[in-house]
Amino acid sequence: MRALVSELERPALPSAWQGLRLRLGLEGVRWPVDAAALAPIKRTTLVLAHTDDEINTCGLLSRLRAAGSALDLVVLTDGAANPWTDLRVVGDRTHFECRTEELRASMRLLDIGDAVLPGFPDGGLEKHLPAATALVQRHLEASRPDLVITFEPSGINGHPDHVAAHRVTRDALAAAGISAGLAMITPPPPFSYALGSRYRAGERPTIATLSLTPEERERKARLVEAYPSQAKTLKLLLGGLPPRTFFRLFPREWYLWLPAERALAWARAAELPGPP
Repeated sequence: MRALVSELERPALPSAWQGLRLRLGLEGVRWPVDAAALAPIKRTTLVLAHTDDEINTCGLLSRLRAAGSALDLVVLTDGAANPWTDLRVVGDRTHFECRTEELRASMRLLDIGDAVLPGFPDGGLEKHLPAATALVQRHLEASRPDLVITFEPSGINGHPDHVAAHRVTRDALAAAGISAGLAMITPPPPFSYALGSRYRAGERPTIATLSLTPEERERKARLVEAYPSQAKTLKLLLGGLPPRTFFRLFPREWYLWLPAERALAWARAAELPGPP
């Protein structure tokens, strides 16, 4: 523990160097998710951009649920703008209806209790930041989670809706003023080499890590299969590999993890930096 404290007390690097070290997977202090004492986390709220984004968090959600945390979810957009959606799967439904039904199947696999689906336009969330932020703020004030999960500032892959979802979450947390930890999905190596990170802070970040168990890998593969309308997109994101093969080869999840006392201060002070 003293080593961890000493590492955190080291001066933070200048912003550009911090970004480079995050890209190379060298920045911050790493510890396993299970060392975070998950049992006191009684409620967890996810704030994401699209149905299927929750696939990224399968391992962490599985462990939170096993530790007794209730899970709820806010998905901000209607998911209707993906040109690769399989219209044969959609059928007579709207895209939003189809993706909502797929989300419900995913929620059953993850044991997520409730979802808020405001249906802001897919691909245009940044045009609705005030309304989306107010909605998430109200949800946080009502649910009082102990942990909030969202994307890191780059949105993992630079997707504008992912970036906007991070911005909404950060601003809503700052406005709500609640005491909640913040876990931000961030790409582990080797993906960080290409994707980078836009997280910047005056303190060295803590990165919570986990490697999926065989059971978690199977659950994550089943989550991919719960979205047949998005099969083409998900296949591209998995490099053309079958889900079970991909998650066996790349079983890690990484999170920039801010405890409650740091999360609120960072949310109130943070400014979205330039490109990674």
